[in-house]
Amino acid sequence: MEVTPKELRGIPLFAGLDETQLERVRAIARVVEVKRRDVIFREGDPVEGIFILLRGRVKLYRLGADGREHILHVVRPGQTFAEAAVFMPGGYPAFAEALEKSRALLLPKAAFMGLLRDDPAISLAMIAALSRYLRQFVDRIEDLSLKDVPARLARWFLSTSREKGRDFWDLDITKAELASQLGTAGETLSRTLRKFREAGWIEVRGRFVKILDRGALEAVAEGGETGLR
Repeated sequence: MEVTPKELRGIPLFAGLDETQLERVRAIARVVEVKRRDVIFREGDPVEGIFILLRGRVKLYRLGADGREHILHVVRPGQTFAEAAVFMPGGYPAFAEALEKSRALLLPKAAFMGLLRDDPAISLAMIAALSRYLRQFVDRIEDLSLKDVPARLARWFLSTSREKGRDFWDLDITKAELASQLGTAGETLSRTLRKFREAGWIEVRGRFVKILDRGALEAVAEGGETGLR
């Protein structure tokens, strides 16, 4: 199965490419379809290439020494993953697993590196993607090392709101997966959500969540737990 030109044009990584450049990308692309809980690659596996998610959701995670899963990122349609691994020695630095039935584009490493060498526009798009990845990584390290759980959760609400373009949405990950992504225990996440709700900052009904007081969340994201006690 091939990727369509329409699908390629909808991918932010290729937004600035012309028809000829898009066709060069399409010529090397392979479509990968997976079911829920299928592992796309494992930590240490040889790097096949860069992936771009077309449909579904994929979690990237590592396993701790105790065997516990630590979610690094949840990939959503239009986003790339394993882009940094293409430029690194060794295998993939993490696991990638489908959270639901998903469709992704694989650009094989050797062919994609050839495109980067031959076409500056594609190279610049790749640099932008890697810059976003680095920014996410730096933000996550800062959150885990410097911020308490309320601050991490507040930042998650704010960043998700920016990503979706609205103040309400249905959770597309479980609370256990969200707790792992925030680097905390499920009980701690539930307790913090309850405090946010009781303070009147958010609304939670099942999987539906809504920001009610953005200013309060912004203050917590910057200053920690102030206002929760």
